[in-house]
Amino acid sequence: MENHQVQIKKTGKMEMGMQNREKIGSKRKLQQIYDIGYFEINRNLKKTLILMIISTVMFILFVIGEEYRLGKGAELPEEPADFALRFIMMIGSLVLISATSYGGSIIVVDFEKLTGNILFPKISRERLFVGRFLANYLMNAFVILFYYILVAFIVFIKYTGIPKILWTSLGWALLYVLLILSFTILFSSFMKSTAGAVVFSLALNMIAFSIIQSILSLISSIEPLFSLPYYATIITGCFNMPEGDRFQTIPIIEGFEMTLWITPSPQGALIGTAILSFVFLLSAYLIFRNRQNK
Repeated sequence: MENHQVQIKKTGKMEMGMQNREKIGSKRKLQQIYDIGYFEINRNLKKTLILMIISTVMFILFVIGEEYRLGKGAELPEEPADFALRFIMMIGSLVLISATSYGGSIIVVDFEKLTGNILFPKISRERLFVGRFLANYLMNAFVILFYYILVAFIVFIKYTGIPKILWTSLGWALLYVLLILSFTILFSSFMKSTAGAVVFSLALNMIAFSIIQSILSLISSIEPLFSLPYYATIITGCFNMPEGDRFQTIPIIEGFEMTLWITPSPQGALIGTAILSFVFLLSAYLIFRNRQNK
């Protein structure tokens, strides 16, 4: 009986020890991810500052344009949402520039500079990937949030109020950041240089997807949910979301027409962005995990 009780106590101590080790291991993993993220944010402070300057210049140019219009006799829109919309018409381009800037070096930098895990020799590639991704997404999101705050400021000055739809648009912009950042990270996982990852990502988003989408619009009425730039349209499309069809049919020549999709539905944008981002990130991680330094 005594031996049985002793065995139970030993078993209980072993279980408690295992639980404590698991807790310590989990805390260590989180601390390592935090350290990587903190290092990544500090490493990219200059880049973040430059992107904030670009955002500010972009905003100032829009303000100058609006003031010029008002000076020529144009009137302010009755609705503050319509005024805010004028400032975010190019937000998709800002997201594209910032997301490719951050995502282009996340993985390839280790192979481009042959550093491997020198900076974090005892940290797995999984934690490196998670820490870098989270840090770069947060920095990218901050740049976009900064621009929206500027827009909210000018709208508040003009109308003494901020339309709620502006924050809805911000939500879609941050979701689009996730999509473009994930796509760029995928290129960063197998390209030989940061410049290559950035250039290819920009080229596909600015040229290739648009060409494919245009060809598809001539031969089919299928919604282009495969096209990354298409998801950017909901950032501004949410201001005036169509109640009926979200596409327009334009006659080209007799018996031949083009189908132009205006914006994805909120459900389609959410699901499509989530699925594509997951696929891009998972693929990037698997390539990164198995990629070897040359």
